[in-house]
Amino acid sequence: MNAPAKRTATGPHSAPAAPSAAELAQVLPEALESRNRVTLEATGRDAGVLLILFDVDDAGHVVLTKRSQFVATHKGEISLPGGKFEPEDVDLLGSALRETEEEIAVPRSSLTVLGPLDDVHTMASGFTVSPWVAHHAGGRPVMTPEESEIARILEVPLADVLAADRLIPEPPTIETLRYPLMGEDVWGLTARILRTFSDVVHRIAGQGARR
Repeated sequence: MNAPAKRTATGPHSAPAAPSAAELAQVLPEALESRNRVTLEATGRDAGVLLILFDVDDAGHVVLTKRSQFVATHKGEISLPGGKFEPEDVDLLGSALRETEEEIAVPRSSLTVLGPLDDVHTMASGFTVSPWVAHHAGGRPVMTPEESEIARILEVPLADVLAADRLIPEPPTIETLRYPLMGEDVWGLTARILRTFSDVVHRIAGQGARR
């Protein structure tokens, strides 16, 4: 299962190619459905996040956010839009969609959810986090940060994510699992989610896989 066409990276790292978001949207649902996903039991401290894909001039991009200094946990860290489960949420995907709309003003109606990635646990705050990949088909979404929670929105070229991923030594450690993206150091839980996502994309693009 290969993406039909790939774009050459133009970011700071040299990469052979990266599929567009539209191309990935065609093949990711099957790829995510067919993998052996890691699921974790609910702990009462559970959250959902979205890895949003969109295209600019047929080049895939990923949305990351930088947390403000006003939030309770993970101040100033790079994260994915989303947040903790609330009683009004149907499930953790609902939490991810609701919090994304609150944090960066991207309405859930504008997103197509393509499938889940592995659940991850963060040691720092004790949350179990369920990530989903979503596609914004209308190009770059209009995004406005909720300033009390989000200091910066990053529109990261997918080619840069994949190129940075290839430079991570095997096997990665807590210290080496880092993605230098747009002047920010992406580490911890967000880096672990990007690692899993990159592995899926490498497989789709026919470029092999690390694991």
